Amino acid sequence: MSFYMFILRFLKGNFVRYFVLFFIFISIVAIIASSFDEMARYKIPLFGVTYVSSFVFLLEYAARIFSAPALYPDKGILKARFKYVFSFYGFVDFVAVLPCVLAYIYWNTPVVHIIILPYIFIIFKLLRHSKSFRFIGKALSSVKEELATAYTACFIMVCFSAILMYYIERGAQPDAFRNIGDGLWWAVVTFATVGYGDIYPVTMLGKLLGSIISMIGIAMIAIPTGIISSSFISIIQKKTNRKDEGESGDE
Repeated sequence: MSFYMFILRFLKGNFVRYFVLFFIFISIVAIIASSFDEMARYKIPLFGVTYVSSFVFLLEYAARIFSAPALYPDKGILKARFKYVFSFYGFVDFVAVLPCVLAYIYWNTPVVHIIILPYIFIIFKLLRHSKSFRFIGKALSSVKEELATAYTACFIMVCFSAILMYYIERGAQPDAFRNIGDGLWWAVVTFATVGYGDIYPVTMLGKLLGSIISMIGIAMIAIPTGIISSSFISIIQKKTNRKDEGESGDE
């Protein structure tokens, strides 16, 4: 168990974190660059970056599976490793290394770009290796019940508005509001106060409903924002208080 703990501590160290972060960022850059026609002549080097990065992620993935008994000491060796493999981070790590193997098999086929698509999940590796993202995750986790309540209220309001607007506007705009799905698109865009303008009401009653939804949307969107902001402030305040208490203890 001590050897597993040694590997786990090594994986949590700054060297591994910054090393993996470097390959995460260059992988993201390579994915973005490969979408430009001007970068077509650099196709092989860009795929090379993906391969090397995937190999690094593969080594990290294998090390984390191997050291899983230290992460879950209450489980047996095999159960601990299976628990990690089927965890969220285990899934992200698996998806990050999968394209490396599949792209090698389907290199000169049209499906190679589809195979690389799941590679975008490496962005979620930032949640583990970046302190900033862990801080965001902690802030969101501490108010998950409040956020669930707020977003549930938003969802109910959006669905109600979509159904109501569909029945109000379908007679005047059968091509625009063909079904409630179009009403949902209008409701989401209006509720978020984005207003793309591709679908909009033309009847007096529809315009009145749209105006009301826009004003409600401003208030409803502000609720989750306030909850998240309050969580951030609370965590920062606790961190500051602990720091002040530590300095007072040293004195």
